[in-house]
Amino acid sequence: MNPDAKKERLEDEHVPQTIHIASGIGKDLYEAAEPPYVSIYLPVHHDTRAGGRTWWDEIAYKDAVKLAMADLGRDYAREQYKGIAARLDYLEHHPNYFTWENTQGTIAFLVSNTDVYVYMLSIQTDKPLVVVGDEYYIKPLVRRYEHDLHYYVLMLSNDRFGFVEGSKDSLRRLPMPVIDENGIPHQVEADFSEPFANSEEKADDPHAEAGALDYATLEGHMSAYHGWLSSNEVKQEEGEKFFRYVNWAVSNSFKLHDPTPVIIAGLPKQQSEFRRICTIHDVVEQGIEKDPAGLDYPTLLADAVGIMEGLRDQRLSQMKERFDYEESKGKASADPVSVAQAVFDKKVAVLMVARGKSLPGSYDFADGSVRFDADPDVADDKLYDTAAPDVADSLAQAVLKQGGEVVVLPPDQMPAESSVAAIYRY
Repeated sequence: MNPDAKKERLEDEHVPQTIHIASGIGKDLYEAAEPPYVSIYLPVHHDTRAGGRTWWDEIAYKDAVKLAMADLGRDYAREQYKGIAARLDYLEHHPNYFTWENTQGTIAFLVSNTDVYVYMLSIQTDKPLVVVGDEYYIKPLVRRYEHDLHYYVLMLSNDRFGFVEGSKDSLRRLPMPVIDENGIPHQVEADFSEPFANSEEKADDPHAEAGALDYATLEGHMSAYHGWLSSNEVKQEEGEKFFRYVNWAVSNSFKLHDPTPVIIAGLPKQQSEFRRICTIHDVVEQGIEKDPAGLDYPTLLADAVGIMEGLRDQRLSQMKERFDYEESKGKASADPVSVAQAVFDKKVAVLMVARGKSLPGSYDFADGSVRFDADPDVADDKLYDTAAPDVADSLAQAVLKQGGEVVVLPPDQMPAESSVAAIYRY
């Protein structure tokens, strides 16, 4: 193998480590990458809550990639988008990769030469959207992203564990990734491969889904708990060894490159023992102190959302207090014109955008001026139109490139009920 081919192969092997489930619209999008950027929004077609990529999604994704590659080939040299091509190719040839598992509504891929950021959106776009250019297309995120209500639940008992992804409206089980040549941990499945006692699967059934019940368990047909039962030598060891194994398994798979908060669900004793040795990042202080085996779908969802809404409300309250204080010092504003000028001056630390509210018009990146559309009512079919200019979207793009934070809030939580507001660095 020649050196260049060997180097490209080594780079390909690191692609999975650069694919992230995004939990917010943050500075990471632009931090380590240079143009070009590819933005793909795909409506997914699942008949049930669970499942990987369907044949329809596969066709739509391949068509989207063809469009993206054609645009890249037209506007950029091949060397400028080799990393993008490798990441798009990886996602195409791994239909059961965790990014596809249990998606609902629309899945968004923001792709650069160094990373892929994946957003699970509850909205349903009418058709796939593909945008290639010198910045990401984030209007659907700014308009509809549910800030601070994406989370995981680690369900834990003395000898089993399960991992669930949640939003405001739903829960989705996450099968433990299986090892391949790219280094995803596989020993977890080998050590925790015995089905539950109440599962219809048999341990010697070659077609059984090792260590996991189907999603119907979360719909109330059986216990909401699902995961892996410890076996072999792990079953014989003390509880602490098992907990350390769970800690390792989660840290080196789901949470390896993912900042999403984790809620622990388990009895108080198990929670206390696990938290003592836990090194999983982003574990929230409050847990669900109930036996996971007895939690049905509505209860688990309600308990998890209650915790996340409490954390979000606390953060919103702190942000509002900070805004009011900084505004009194001339270091914050809810006036779009003032905010636009502050963005131009690169002094915005936090940009707040009202979810679901558009601000028709254009922002001039050359001087910071704004021009508002005379018609404030944007037609529904233009909500995600790449040709329909929107001031809030442009301001969000600029703030992200400057290393600031963009927070999408419910309209009734916005300062002065404005479409945009900002807290300044100075």
